[in-house]
Amino acid sequence: MIHQLSAHNAVRSADLRQKLAKFFNNSHFELSPLDNGASVRQYFRIHFRESLYFPTRDVILMVVPRDKLEMADDYLNISYYLRRQGIPCPRIFEMQREEGWIFLEPAEGEQLDIYLKNYPEEIPSLYPRVIDFLLDLQKKAVFEGHCRFFDKEKYLYEFDFHVREQIINHHLKHTLSQSDEEIFREFSLEVSTFLESTYPVFVHRDFQSSNIFYYEKNTESPFQIIDFQDARSGSYIYDLVSLLWDSYVDIPAEMQLELVDVFYRENENLQTHFTPEHYLQLIDYQIIQRKLHDAGAFVFTFRLLNNQQFLQYIARALEMAISVMNRYPAFMEISQLLQRLMSLPKK
Repeated sequence: MIHQLSAHNAVRSADLRQKLAKFFNNSHFELSPLDNGASVRQYFRIHFRESLYFPTRDVILMVVPRDKLEMADDYLNISYYLRRQGIPCPRIFEMQREEGWIFLEPAEGEQLDIYLKNYPEEIPSLYPRVIDFLLDLQKKAVFEGHCRFFDKEKYLYEFDFHVREQIINHHLKHTLSQSDEEIFREFSLEVSTFLESTYPVFVHRDFQSSNIFYYEKNTESPFQIIDFQDARSGSYIYDLVSLLWDSYVDIPAEMQLELVDVFYRENENLQTHFTPEHYLQLIDYQIIQRKLHDAGAFVFTFRLLNNQQFLQYIARALEMAISVMNRYPAFMEISQLLQRLMSLPKK
């Protein structure tokens, strides 16, 4: 049923091109679909054969499903917010909300994950620079009280939706027993309560290599961020964990620990509010939460879009979470439960 809904909402390139030609009153352009990743939004590159409607001949078109137009509103508002704070992101040229269209300036350079697949030897030199970029982002992104929060209730919702429903029920084909339900509930509450931040900062929410563009020739900043419509106020370390425990780029454990230490030493607010021990436990709990969320999101993407591209990352995300859970005796039962379910043959 989910796949049928997805197919119904999908935008066909031929129909879209016809509507765009009418909108521009000109058909002298090329329309090429782009990789949508794990998003329900669709992306297209428009290349105009002559200067016509926008300041550049190449434009990125984001198409938001008609039943999710609030995504377009969120993208627009957060884009304005980021540009007010001087944070590099592609400029919005125009939005046609009733169509779910957002016309964007192309990001400069190449997605970081793609770049690093071609030049893996640059991981040790590039990631410290991305850490500096994140530190600068958190300094510039002034807190605004009307922003959505990453609070305990949000974390609990994500455990329920991504872990219980997507991973356990749909991917592992299992329904929790009453005793297992109690173990899961205590685990979810412990992690969610510990992670709830009383010192919120801007959180991109998906600050990983696939959402960072790299262009060395840009002298102001070689990095730009995209896909920020789900941004919230939350923990200092959420984006740090998303970056260093990335499902798409293998970062050596020694480098992860080194950059975690650098991030702490370079962030006065972290040092003021958290001891080194508390900070490292925050990192661990955030890894657990983030990687379980990622695994559930990969399952949901497959169910929603029939996109098999991300199925290969589910086991890796679960293993990252479980390896950290095993350090904590209180999480041993839930860790053993997940490992047992993962070892069972799929029904």
